[in-house]
Amino acid sequence: MLNELRLQQFRCFTEHTITLLEPKNAFLGGNGKGKTSLLEAIYFLTRCRSFRTHQTRDLIHWGGGMLGVSGDFSEQPVRRLKVEWSVDDRILTINESSNASFREYWGQVLSVVFQNSDRHILQGPAQLRRQWVDGLIASVKPDYLQWIQRAQLLLKQKNAFLRKNAQDRGIWTSLTDQQEEGTRRIHEARIAFTEQAAPVLETSYQILTGKKECLRMTYEAEIPRQLIRTREKLWEMERQFGTAQLGPHRDDWKFQLDGKMLRAFGSEGQVKSGALSLRLLELQMMHRQTNRWPLLLIDDALNDLDLGRKEQFWSLVPPEAQLFYATPQLDQLPVRAGFKIYELE
Repeated sequence: MLNELRLQQFRCFTEHTITLLEPKNAFLGGNGKGKTSLLEAIYFLTRCRSFRTHQTRDLIHWGGGMLGVSGDFSEQPVRRLKVEWSVDDRILTINESSNASFREYWGQVLSVVFQNSDRHILQGPAQLRRQWVDGLIASVKPDYLQWIQRAQLLLKQKNAFLRKNAQDRGIWTSLTDQQEEGTRRIHEARIAFTEQAAPVLETSYQILTGKKECLRMTYEAEIPRQLIRTREKLWEMERQFGTAQLGPHRDDWKFQLDGKMLRAFGSEGQVKSGALSLRLLELQMMHRQTNRWPLLLIDDALNDLDLGRKEQFWSLVPPEAQLFYATPQLDQLPVRAGFKIYELE
């Protein structure tokens, strides 16, 4: 459990400390008061990145040169985590050791964030679904992160080679051999993930919707199509298109609601319910793999849901998970839920 959170030069906060955090916490305030920034700081502390921007420099308080976020924990493998970041450096601290590597830091404390933009995982391009799946696998299997990074590097190298009107078959063969090896390992991890995740997602969605609808998740892997291609055909195709036609960057997942594609036919409430189910799935999968509940961050993500689905959502939130909810209005919180309220002026 996170007991204390300290911010330095983070977003709208020059310095800010919240102590004696409770199992259920609500950050209350109007627009621009820093509610979401507090959730973002907790996420940044656990993930070393933001859920709102890809540019870490945007998190630094206006006029500042660096930022720092630290937290004290109980009932976790670590007592203290700290991230310090500037344009020139990043320092990760675990307990009293301030020279931790990213691989050592990653996964020490887990977190899951619910936000309105989660619907883009279901409705957006395949890249978003790959990022979501890969991030979840890497949360519980840190070595997987290295496989993905290597696959991205090989893809970049191969595309650069192909764009230069490639003629050297030997270079292409070497890059393709390396790609196939990495693709198989990633493919196997993604298959195992989908087999575990699909029934959990289906159950969460059915409970959330009162068992009126069924959401199914299936893995559309590129590798079966790759295996039927001869090397000669692949060589010709990649030279023709100038980009790699093999690799995990071509995988996708389908989400079907009662047999129809959710992204195309789902209503706003159905898509929102699907997005919430994805995050509930993250919670369950992380707990299964680590026997620890992640910190649960909710950024006013229950609008567009009717009262029944809201009540079902709260019934699916594990009481053991520490919860942080950002909202402008108290009536968004469940009645008698025992939240500690932090009002932001």
